[in-house]
Amino acid sequence: MRILLLGMGSRGDVQPLVALGQRLQRMGYAVSLAAPADLGHVVAGSGVDFEPLSFDLEAPLREGLGRDSLRGSARTQVREARLMRHVMAQTANALAADVARLVDRADAVVSGALTLDLVDALLTSEGRRARPAKPHLYAVFAPVWPSAHGDSVALALRPRATSWLNRAWSGTAGRVAFDLFRPAGDLVRKGKGLPRKHFRDYVAAAERTPTILAASPHVVPPAPDWPPALRQTGYWVRYDADGSPDRSRGRSLEPGLEAFLAAGDAPVFVGFGSMPTPDPAGVSRDVVSVLGRLSVRGVVSEGLAGLRVERSAEVLGIGPTPHDALFPRCAVVVHHGGAGTTAAAVRAGVPQVVVPHAADQPYWGRRMADLGVAPPPIARKDLTPARLERALEVALSPGARETAYALGERVRAEDGAGDAARLVDAYLTRRA
Repeated sequence: MRILLLGMGSRGDVQPLVALGQRLQRMGYAVSLAAPADLGHVVAGSGVDFEPLSFDLEAPLREGLGRDSLRGSARTQVREARLMRHVMAQTANALAADVARLVDRADAVVSGALTLDLVDALLTSEGRRARPAKPHLYAVFAPVWPSAHGDSVALALRPRATSWLNRAWSGTAGRVAFDLFRPAGDLVRKGKGLPRKHFRDYVAAAERTPTILAASPHVVPPAPDWPPALRQTGYWVRYDADGSPDRSRGRSLEPGLEAFLAAGDAPVFVGFGSMPTPDPAGVSRDVVSVLGRLSVRGVVSEGLAGLRVERSAEVLGIGPTPHDALFPRCAVVVHHGGAGTTAAAVRAGVPQVVVPHAADQPYWGRRMADLGVAPPPIARKDLTPARLERALEVALSPGARETAYALGERVRAEDGAGDAARLVDAYLTRRA
């Protein structure tokens, strides 16, 4: 049986699916993973077949559209939502055609947030309770389901309380999200002569689709009001050739980085992943000055933020580097709060400073603070050298270090990708 994994999104949407694909292959399934063409390097070397979509996704973020739109994410999430709406609308035709071709060749499909409605449109005939023509599962990497429990839902109005307002607000956020990623599904339905779906139809489709949340219960506590279709596992971690998920913790890095790490104390990592910034030179200067005042070494990741630092004995600039190999060798990880980066930092057992830009990133920053492995998050619009310095002082404290180490041990003991593969296998066996 061939299973198609759909990794529409950034690296954080693709990398966990690589881990799931590896485990499904070990169970005897043929697996292919579809993702934007410029993310093939994330899949390379895993043994999972890569199916490139006919467009890039990081390029719009790196070039004018992303720079102009996402610079607003430092101030408001509204402009970030506009960017995603524009990107999804521009790629809708290509995405619909690519996914239709790939789904036709597959026996089962695992989709993500940006492709759930599209796959449902391809597989399901008219009717809210219609059964998909092929097995279809839904993979999510953040708790996006409406819930009254603030610590168990990414977009809670009262984050530290149990309240009907949380459920109402997260449901409203779901309507906004549906408007972002519905264009491709609408195209498919129009081609079939079917009416455009309403939000209630999307909710019905999501509720009947078996869903797996790939986030450790030690980080995201299970909520009693989650739907019956939802199952939770630990994080999905890519395996090395010998089958060990933790082998990467001792893996060699790029020679220059290896030499820097060996030359002194563990550094502070600073990187904002796929989040551009309107003033990369200024942010880079501020980071270097704060590290100097605290007398700590630093590794600064360029990312789409375009951060640049001059190499010295105390600071090193790096390009793309495996987080699971680098983070365990750092003293603190300063990052944007993406789900994948947060998971890697948690597994590494090191303290964090979270600078959320948009979407679910404020949630992860808040959870890290609540768990005692980070100070309160600093919104990107509020990031100043003084705030960063105070946050790093907290993160560098013995208490934060001990708490992060203990949390990392608990999370590393989980087999999230293996548990997810067994859930997929059990569902496919029942369907068969």
